[in-house]
Amino acid sequence: MSNPIVKCTVDQCTHYMPGDQCMAAKISVYNDEMEGNSAKSADTQCKAFHHRKTVGDMIGALHNANVGGSVSAAFLEGTQITPAVECFVNECKFWDNGNYCGADQIHVTGTNASKTTDTDCETFKKK
Repeated sequence: MSNPIVKCTVDQCTHYMPGDQCMAAKISVYNDEMEGNSAKSADTQCKAFHHRKTVGDMIGALHNANVGGSVSAAFLEGTQITPAVECFVNECKFWDNGNYCGADQIHVTGTNASKTTDTDCETFKKK
């Protein structure tokens, strides 16, 4: 899996960290199953999204937390936390064999997201 820089503005997710960073260890970008083939970024979604409503939600998302000692460094030194990114959107120009993301960085969005389908990979570019 590749580790592009991930900018995430989905602040309703348990993995969101101030500074638009993602604290997930791994994110997976998929096609919207209801749409079939992606034609635009709105047809993509971040499967790592876990809606943050309560402390219990945060605890439920710990299995995918990227806390390998870099959290304090991120706050103190401006270090970028980079989750592993797997991508199953083979219509994207950044998709690579093995479901890797070849982009240097990606941007995950989802204003007022409450479920996975409310998120999008804004970096998606049709091949």
